[in-house]
Amino acid sequence: MPASLRRWNLKLLAAFLISFAALIAQDPTSLLTPGVMRVGGRLACRCGSCRNTVRDCPMLRCSYTEPMRAHIKQLQDNGASDETVVNTIVREQGVVALAAPPAEGWGLFTWIMPGLALLMGFGVYSWWVRRNRREPQTVSEVDRAVLERFRDQIEDELGEPADLGKKTPPRNK
Repeated sequence: MPASLRRWNLKLLAAFLISFAALIAQDPTSLLTPGVMRVGGRLACRCGSCRNTVRDCPMLRCSYTEPMRAHIKQLQDNGASDETVVNTIVREQGVVALAAPPAEGWGLFTWIMPGLALLMGFGVYSWWVRRNRREPQTVSEVDRAVLERFRDQIEDELGEPADLGKKTPPRNK
């Protein structure tokens, strides 16, 4: 094999290895450790395009999730517990970083309000229905006669009583 071909093969191999190393260095799945996923499930993705958690964000190269996962991993590598990591991120970004509001103070209001609004709406609807209920109108003699004529016609055509609740013998023709 000529020396120029050998040099070209070595350059090609070096380019391949460098490209592969760069590809591995950019791999976001290296941040998907169980600890990062556990803490990421408690934090909201704030990229503005989705309404998922940092753990569940499906967007490739998300502008918020990837740096947040790296930050969580860095804090965990420094020995911080899950609760410490969450508290640190909440201290840095505020309560909006949480996926679910805390069940205390105004956060408790956000948990109670949907059920309370549903109960109030049901109460208003029940009151409105009871207030606007009308008594059924009585059937006039003319309408009663028309109904009887149609019942008789149905009985004749079907050969059985129209009122299925009554047990009457069939008529002979």
